[in-house]
Amino acid sequence: MGFACFKYRRRNLTEGYGMWREAFDRVKDQMGPCSIACFSCEGGNGTIGEVAWRLQDTVKRTGIASIAPMLPGGAEIDFNQLDKILNWMQANTNCPGCEQGGGPPDCPIRICSKGKEYDLCSECPDLEGCDKFNWLGNPEAFKKRLKESKGRSKRELVEEVKSRTKR
Repeated sequence: MGFACFKYRRRNLTEGYGMWREAFDRVKDQMGPCSIACFSCEGGNGTIGEVAWRLQDTVKRTGIASIAPMLPGGAEIDFNQLDKILNWMQANTNCPGCEQGGGPPDCPIRICSKGKEYDLCSECPDLEGCDKFNWLGNPEAFKKRLKESKGRSKRELVEEVKSRTKR
């Protein structure tokens, strides 16, 4: 049995695009004090929400849940749980960006930079020995980028990242 048996109806591929475009537009000019350009973060720029929406739509539109039990491993899939997960992803992954209170609520970088009134951590004389970046996975890469950008404005850095990024 193949995919030819799936129910199929044409739909407007841009149906949900507007809400995800709004998420991108909301963060397109933001950068966290850590130097992450919010528009490049898939958690905030609408990418995760859009992908979840498209997957949820495809699952429903194709009727795969009714066919899955006939396919290898398909009987073990809980499509109701999948639907809940995809709904959660759509509702909770559209971060407003660090400048608007988004990101992890307890982000040590944002808390520290706000307390010291720095736009970017490159302004901080303690950047070299700072351990607040450790949770990001590659702290030295962030610190290196910040050191290289010392003296530049957040706006300049956002524009630089935009010029190198396609969306």
